[in-house]
Amino acid sequence: MEIKRLNSRLFSSPQLEFFKELAICLSLGFTVRLIPELLALDSPIGYDTLYYALRIKNGVIWVHWSQFFTSSWLLYAILIPIYKLLRPEPFILLKFFGPLLFGLNTAAMYLYSRLALGWSWRDSFLAAFLFSLQLASLRISWDLLRNTLGMALLLFSLYLIEKVDSKVGLICFSFFSILTVFAHELAAVTLIFIISFLVIHTLIGKERNFNFRGLLLGFIPSLTFFLVGMYFRFFPVHYKVESAYAVIGVKDTVLSRVSGLFFLVNYLAMSTPIDFYGSYLELFLSVTVLFCLLYLPYLFLVLKGYFKHKILDAWTGLLILGSFNCLVSPFCALFYWHRWMFMLVYPFTFYAVKGIQELHKKNLYFKNMNLRNFFANLNRKTKVSVFITVSLGFIYLATPFLMTTAYIGIFSIYPACRYFTSAPAIPYQDVDGVIQAFSWISKNVDNSSCLILHDAFYYWGMLYLNSSPTIVHFKCNVSMAVDTALSQGFNSIYFVWWNQNIGWYNFNLPDSFVPIKNFGRISVFKYKAA
Repeated sequence: MEIKRLNSRLFSSPQLEFFKELAICLSLGFTVRLIPELLALDSPIGYDTLYYALRIKNGVIWVHWSQFFTSSWLLYAILIPIYKLLRPEPFILLKFFGPLLFGLNTAAMYLYSRLALGWSWRDSFLAAFLFSLQLASLRISWDLLRNTLGMALLLFSLYLIEKVDSKVGLICFSFFSILTVFAHELAAVTLIFIISFLVIHTLIGKERNFNFRGLLLGFIPSLTFFLVGMYFRFFPVHYKVESAYAVIGVKDTVLSRVSGLFFLVNYLAMSTPIDFYGSYLELFLSVTVLFCLLYLPYLFLVLKGYFKHKILDAWTGLLILGSFNCLVSPFCALFYWHRWMFMLVYPFTFYAVKGIQELHKKNLYFKNMNLRNFFANLNRKTKVSVFITVSLGFIYLATPFLMTTAYIGIFSIYPACRYFTSAPAIPYQDVDGVIQAFSWISKNVDNSSCLILHDAFYYWGMLYLNSSPTIVHFKCNVSMAVDTALSQGFNSIYFVWWNQNIGWYNFNLPDSFVPIKNFGRISVFKYKAA
């Protein structure tokens, strides 16, 4: 009887209820993000997933000691030991870990809403729900796994800012902020910017809502690692990387760095597979279309719900700067404007939920409503806004199915499609053909030959070539790749590409290549001199 009473007390404690709520939010994010993985069957989703799989298979966390400071290695430090211990297929491991990371982000959104913003469980769950079904958050989780991990750790770090007055809180804040720096560059920059903003604001305004000395003490380790990493980026340590494959890289892309600063670029002069703009009008159109697609459906809720909060103010200001400064100064702007824009989903979700609160705060029963009645009592404009936002998220989740059937989806909306990389570099229906093509090359092409690979096929080749000819890797300019291969004097030159024009990558195969082996829509081509 006493044990029963004790169990009853334990299971009704507020702490246990909170952890149950966190578990529900984690399960929500995990389940939502698992949908495209199941639809894709055994194929990976997203472009960068191939690179993650290759890193896992190679089993190397740091190639050189300086990479401890200059690379975002935390994800590999987690995945590689798991791979070495359990030996699953890299793609299977990523299919589980991607949804798990997204669930962690969803739970972190709930935690920050509940404990840092002081919202009710219902409003906090609404923030987690809206976040889990948004186009921008799903895009980050699709194949930007380092970014996804970094943002979850960033949310935990920001929550712990107000806990640094205790020893446990100080240690936890310092620990999570260090992990954030090692998880992803953009999450690290965000953390450093927000903490610096709080410190400067406190020194100027003399307003202290937190333990100032504790914050500085906990911030020093992560700041030190960040600054050392910046030093080695400006003054890199040169080293040789040993590879099992002979690879010749063709320098056919232009990043157009500004004044030697790696984080500032000239967008009108750069040419990469994602960022290529023929004019300012094209850049303006790309930024505008992507922003409207991501946030226009619920932007009025964001504007309505904006509230002053030092951390969110600094965070939103940095993200808006990163997203739109390319339109103000296209010749000198922060790199990856689209990545900054995707991350706007975090503060925008908080503002949107606050907007819903503001629109319905006059309802006498608002505080006592359950979730079903709450959604039923939203006004029509809010319902339409949430419906469109969630519908876009579901359309994106269905990408593996839509790409192989209707061929209509987010991936087909110009010019925003280039920023989504929905497929694993190639359409899902061609995955088996690509694997078969590289298996055939492993058996039939000797080491005295050369294999030219476009960036779309490069990581597939590195994953599935058992014994490899010399690889010539290019991203944009096939003529430079062919000239490079010819200048090396190889006996034979091969190429892997589609045997019909599917309209991808704005690329046409040179006439000098003829197909010698077909695998569905994928063929192995061989160079024939004129």
